[in-house]
Amino acid sequence: MINKIINMDVLEGMKKIDDSSIDLIVTDPPYLINYKTNYRKDKNHKFSKVIANDNNPELISAYIKECHRIMKDNTAMYMFCSMDKIDFFKQELERYFNLKNIIVWVKNNHTAGDLKHQFGKQYEFIILVNKGLCEFNGERITDVWQFKRVVGKNQVHQNQKPLELIERCITKHSKVGDLVFDGFMGSGTTAVACLNTDRNFIGFEIDKEYFDIAIDRVENNATQLSLI
Repeated sequence: MINKIINMDVLEGMKKIDDSSIDLIVTDPPYLINYKTNYRKDKNHKFSKVIANDNNPELISAYIKECHRIMKDNTAMYMFCSMDKIDFFKQELERYFNLKNIIVWVKNNHTAGDLKHQFGKQYEFIILVNKGLCEFNGERITDVWQFKRVVGKNQVHQNQKPLELIERCITKHSKVGDLVFDGFMGSGTTAVACLNTDRNFIGFEIDKEYFDIAIDRVENNATQLSLI
């Protein structure tokens, strides 16, 4: 199953992955906040609809347990989440992993949200955990990361993460040729980042529309790399 994105439920798919076979996990699961944008005129647009399983904490709990099973000893996992549910994600992760950082990803703009009672949110969290202990590569950096969010015609998923951000996670905690897992591939950013950094990947995406987008991105990126 190396270098494949599979269109299926993540928990069913993970049953096919052997124990202690993954070198790194970089994953952006549902934030459990029923997120959708309310600022598009086209209410039938994909971004105007809640993503799958964004109200299913049992899925996240089971997913974290399975992540621990498939990871090799002394490896790392990066898991994105928002401030709204940070307590839940942190508590679930600490049942199995050693917490190393709660990284603050600072974006180039902020959310609209509650305009009268809440300040604009300009960051998201990335929780870094270890199964055992996993040394990082290269220089020691801080836990505040600044990357511009994906916008405009480059945005093909409402929760799309910057490619450079995912590449940093991958290069800091894996080696060339390692196998990286993402159970919520979305538009395939983790897979593309693996191709760009000479890592292998495996992942799942339950939404057929996003799965198709991810496959197209991976195939196009692989073609471009072969031409270099």
